[in-house]
Amino acid sequence: MAGSWVPKQIGHFYGGGSMVSPQWVFRPVLVVALALLVGCGGSAPITTATPSDPQVNSDARAVYKYLAALTNDDIAGVVVGQNAGHGNQIDDPAGNTGYNPLLQTLQEQTGQTPAFVGLDYEHEKIFTLAELSQANKTLIAHWNKGGLVTINWAPHSPWLNNESDLTANPGVWTNTRTVGNNLAGVDLRKLVDPASDIFPIWRRKLDRVAAALQELQRAGVVVLWRPMQEMNGHWFWWGTSTQPTDSARPYIAIWQDMYHYFTQEKGLHNLLWVYSPVASGPGNASVTWAYPGNAYVDVIGGTAYGDTVTISDYTTYLGFGKPVAMAELGPGQGGSNSLNATFDNTRYNNRLQRDYPGVAYWISWHDYYLDSAQTQTEHLSIVSQRNAKALMEDPNTITLSRLGWKSYR
Repeated sequence: MAGSWVPKQIGHFYGGGSMVSPQWVFRPVLVVALALLVGCGGSAPITTATPSDPQVNSDARAVYKYLAALTNDDIAGVVVGQNAGHGNQIDDPAGNTGYNPLLQTLQEQTGQTPAFVGLDYEHEKIFTLAELSQANKTLIAHWNKGGLVTINWAPHSPWLNNESDLTANPGVWTNTRTVGNNLAGVDLRKLVDPASDIFPIWRRKLDRVAAALQELQRAGVVVLWRPMQEMNGHWFWWGTSTQPTDSARPYIAIWQDMYHYFTQEKGLHNLLWVYSPVASGPGNASVTWAYPGNAYVDVIGGTAYGDTVTISDYTTYLGFGKPVAMAELGPGQGGSNSLNATFDNTRYNNRLQRDYPGVAYWISWHDYYLDSAQTQTEHLSIVSQRNAKALMEDPNTITLSRLGWKSYR
């Protein structure tokens, strides 16, 4: 069967890997202070009236306004989305990933299609531009149906693969992680230092991704762009394991540099930038820890897995004054519900509508195999769990046919 057998959240199980302790030198970075002024429950008015990019195109501006209205609770309901794999896995005809198995099958079973389709531009391997272009065709088709698109980017460490020959060496998914000796030599400051030897390799990576995003821009597609997620956790090479103990200055500098490079040098004005921390708590830094600043972020999109559908940092998310989303939301991984496909999909709306009305959209992750023999599956997708029809028919579930962002043009 097609699809990935590697766990999306394997870093939680592997732990932090080896630790590096570079000598950090302070470099001033603009950080906008957060005013966390909201109480428990409910939603707070969006204080940022416009997207971060002054040149953002009109459709991106309309999508932003629509998401803001949802967070403000001016519109009832929550937009539903489904991730469909990594790179051109979105075209897998069967298995745990792919548009047809996860979204088209759901439409056939329930009469409704998720409004958002998502994928990761990397993680599983380093996809060539041709492979990303293949994936883009499916994203463009969904957009042309009136849907929305979100793209995650979990890049492989440039210290482990210089992308000189992706045909011979596309990399492996563990190149995103802190396992083994992966952090040897990693110094995040060098990614934004033109004098460093890693800088041109990082730029090569950014150029490949930007070229794929430019294809979507030419096709008119607005992208909820979610790069380098869960930075306040320890399992990715850009996370807490390679940051100084007192701040996330290196990560913030990388984000801001990417923002300027994509918007100003690459002319990408179809992006809404999604800052996506993992839940704060034991082993993780605060969700505010690596915030790049209001001028560089459009949407706050956290990640949370658990059978109770709890968003522990909800009040803090509202305090950013941005539209709020759950960029990954699902049952507890490794639990009986995910392993046995017994999670009740109606819990999403029941919990979001009652306790987290400021969430504008949420994305269900794709399923994945837990072993190379493909005998055990982590069931995270909507279609693989119980009561999918009840969820998709619920009038509070904003599906593809119920999207209203175009009225904000």
